[in-house]
Amino acid sequence: MPGFELFGDSERKEVQKVLDTGVLMRYGFDGMRKGHWKAIELEKALSKRMQTKYAQVVSSGTAALTVAMASAGVGAGDEVILPTFTFVASFESVLALGAVPVLADIDDTLTLDPEAVKKAITART
Repeated sequence: MPGFELFGDSERKEVQKVLDTGVLMRYGFDGMRKGHWKAIELEKALSKRMQTKYAQVVSSGTAALTVAMASAGVGAGDEVILPTFTFVASFESVLALGAVPVLADIDDTLTLDPEAVKKAITART
C-alpha cells in the first residue's frame, strides 16, 4: 500500500506504545495510559511548530471540517454554501452542526462559481 514506506522503526515504536496501553482514545482512561498522551503531545508540537496558541488533532476530514466550522461559529439554522461537486463529508459536517447546506454550481475548473455563490448568499449565510 502506498505510504507504508513513510513509517520507520521510530514511528512504529511510538504507535506500539499506544497499542500496549490498550487506550486508543484521546480523553479518559488516565490510569491505564502509563504516562502516554500521544495526541496531546502531538497537539503541543504542532502548536509550537505552527506558532499558534492551540492545535487540535482529529480522526478524519469530516471531523476536521466540523471542528473548523464550529470554531467559526457555524450553528443551527446557519446556511453553508457548498459546491455541487463535492465529497459527502462536506454535507455531513454541515448537518452535524444543525446548519443547512446550500448548493451552488461549479464552473469549468470544477470549483465554486463565484457568481453562483453570490446568488446563494442570504441573511442566514
